[in-house]
Amino acid sequence: MRRRQFMTLLGGAAASPLAARADTGPRDRLSQPLGAGDIRRRASLKIVMVGIVAGAVLLSGCSQKSEQEQSSTQEQAPLGEQASKPTEEKAWADALAAGSVTAFKTYLENFGVGPHAAEARARLATLDAQARREADEKAWSDASHSGTAAAFNAYLRDFENGAHVEQARARVAALEEQARKDADEKAWVEASQAGTAAQYNAYLQNFGTGAHAAEARQRLAVLEAQTRKEADEKAWAEAVRSGTTASFNSYLQSFSTGAHVPEARERLAALETQARKEADDKAWADALQTGSVGAFKAYLQNFATGSHAADARARITKLDQQARQVPKVNIENTCRAGESVLSGLSGGTAGTDYNVCMTSEQAAREQIIKDWETFSAVERGRCVQAKSYLPSYIEWLTCLEMERYVQKLNQGPPATAGRQ
Repeated sequence: MRRRQFMTLLGGAAASPLAARADTGPRDRLSQPLGAGDIRRRASLKIVMVGIVAGAVLLSGCSQKSEQEQSSTQEQAPLGEQASKPTEEKAWADALAAGSVTAFKTYLENFGVGPHAAEARARLATLDAQARREADEKAWSDASHSGTAAAFNAYLRDFENGAHVEQARARVAALEEQARKDADEKAWVEASQAGTAAQYNAYLQNFGTGAHAAEARQRLAVLEAQTRKEADEKAWAEAVRSGTTASFNSYLQSFSTGAHVPEARERLAALETQARKEADDKAWADALQTGSVGAFKAYLQNFATGSHAADARARITKLDQQARQVPKVNIENTCRAGESVLSGLSGGTAGTDYNVCMTSEQAAREQIIKDWETFSAVERGRCVQAKSYLPSYIEWLTCLEMERYVQKLNQGPPATAGRQ
């Protein structure tokens, strides 16, 4: 700055009238005489020139010193950066030499805005990608070497976007399919060896769409048919051994489409026919033993088409005819009179004595009617006295039986063969 001022001053001095006059050529100086004023002007000019030179030297020294100081200051400002640049370059060279993730990360930690920061990050990304690829390949190699579904599933879990994802899924699917097939075959072998309905059902429960499902169902059907046949034969044998209506009905109820259904129905019909015949005969025997109209009527009520129905009706007709021959008496009067006498003698219950009397009298009448033809006219005439005082069928029957007994005594024992 001062140098520029000095040069400006120097330029102004040269342009002054004194300088102009000093610049006058020799020709002018020789042709013109020097006056006192000229001498003074020349002296002043010399003083000015000396001052100018001295000022120039002074300004030059000052300017040089200022420029040196300024230059020194300008050189000292980037001194730290100039001093750190070799360190940064060395750190970068070391990172390149190491070529590792750790080296580049260390460089970025120390020189995050350095000239190689972008490249360091790029190299880090490349190394990371390479590391991922290597880990992916190693994991895939391990999974392939293991060859198990668990290994491939572990690869898919750790590298869901890996280079071998589709291949891993395909391997898992193939292994699972093979595992299912192996389990299917194993279960089928076990079922076939056992050969039971339970084992075939267990196979179908676990492998309903397995490779052997159709065959399993066929074998089940055969086993079930065989089981039904065996149960049918066993039930039939038990029914035949028992030989009862209940056993054949039980067979038909359990095996309505069994092999012995027609025969079971035939045997049932025969048993029912026999049972009806036996019941018919028994009821007829009971009716004959009683021999009363009521007994024969009861038989007809239960066996209207029985084998003895016609005989029962004939006997009823005959008994009705005989009943008309037996005189009827008012047994109520007889029983009430007897009730009074018995009550006075024994202190019994009047109603009970009367009821017993009526039942006994009625039974005696029926017995007289039943045996009427077996009594002779003489016996009837002696015993059956309807007009006697308080007539009683019981007394009549007692009399008739005694007459018969006496008659037999009078006849004597029957003659024996060979008696003289």
